[in-house]
Amino acid sequence: MKRTDILVAGGGIAGCTAALAARRYYSDKKITLVRREVRALMPWGLAYACGAGSLNEYILGDSRLCKEGIELVIDEVTTIDPGGKRVTTAFGEKIAYDKLILAIGSSPVASLLKGTELPGVFVLKKELPYLKSLKEHLARARNVVIVGGGLNGVELAAACSANHQLHITLVEQLPRCLSGVFNDDTCILIEEKLRRKGVAIITRAAAEELEGCHRVEGVRLTGGRTLPADVVVLATGIVPNTLLARQAGLATDENAGILVDEYMQTSATDVFAIGDCAAQKFLASTGGSLTRQAGPAGHEARVAAANLFGLKRAREITVKKISVAIGDLAFGSVGLIKIPLAETGTGMPTTALAHDVIAKDLAVKVVYVRETGATLGAEVYGKPLIRVRETMNNLASAIERQTPFAGLALA
Repeated sequence: MKRTDILVAGGGIAGCTAALAARRYYSDKKITLVRREVRALMPWGLAYACGAGSLNEYILGDSRLCKEGIELVIDEVTTIDPGGKRVTTAFGEKIAYDKLILAIGSSPVASLLKGTELPGVFVLKKELPYLKSLKEHLARARNVVIVGGGLNGVELAAACSANHQLHITLVEQLPRCLSGVFNDDTCILIEEKLRRKGVAIITRAAAEELEGCHRVEGVRLTGGRTLPADVVVLATGIVPNTLLARQAGLATDENAGILVDEYMQTSATDVFAIGDCAAQKFLASTGGSLTRQAGPAGHEARVAAANLFGLKRAREITVKKISVAIGDLAFGSVGLIKIPLAETGTGMPTTALAHDVIAKDLAVKVVYVRETGATLGAEVYGKPLIRVRETMNNLASAIERQTPFAGLALA
């Protein structure tokens, strides 16, 4: 049986960060990282890369793992025995560990639509060969239907619009695309920008069936309308991978993920969970949360590594930051941007929205508590993307410090 001091299951950005952070803390420990993929991908920008960029630019390098003496095993952990402190892999190898970090990520929401098995139907998996196949199909396609108007769906539609030979249709069952991220007026701006780039948008409609014989040929919507399609991308969200943990008897929430405390420790003393698979921690003061993004995942990885052999560093509460670029215009949201109704009786503070505060060619909309002036969240849009992100970072810091709206340095 193979033995290691620290075993990391999963080799995406969270897993790699955890392994490297563990090496910094524990120079004398044997560290092993097990991942399924021969070449792992960075999580951000993959939808854009499928439509217009290069996937090769998103491959995580393994040279640093090797340099730091971290053993990389291309395999997959399939069972965990927390009591015996060992795992079994898909290739039948047993590995005993002292400490285990689960960084097993998330998966696209499983679709119950008829026809998902047809060639030409894709989801946005973080797997290089799979996404290369999607990219090849998009290069040959004429009609592309993207089901789901969230971040990935919008980003893919915007990227694909650079190919003027494609007819792109974005289907969203809610009244607006990105309605979970932005307020309605910003959603309208985003949709207008997409339409100007040639993207057809259908809202208040859902896909009922994918049609075709030997490959996908169309998408039938609620109401009976059928859209022609050579390629269909189902971008309807992700769910945390919790099956492995559930089978091991660890505490989980099917929707939130593997339950962890502030030290990223699971219900098993020597098992930690980080990244997409770990339950998000909600920010009670602003209604925000740790989103399933690379930044919070990296923070969680470093926290878990620090606590492996003694709990000493708690996970910090981070205000969520989400951005998307459409052509030369970038949009970002920070913290709480959906205003709760004061009359709901939920105990939420009365909030107000300051419209269109102009700062250095940017439009900033700030959500704040009417009684105290405390900043809760903001929307930012303008150009270039780097300036939008800088402003978002400044606003996130201000929200974490509970800076009053009147005291924000926007100019």
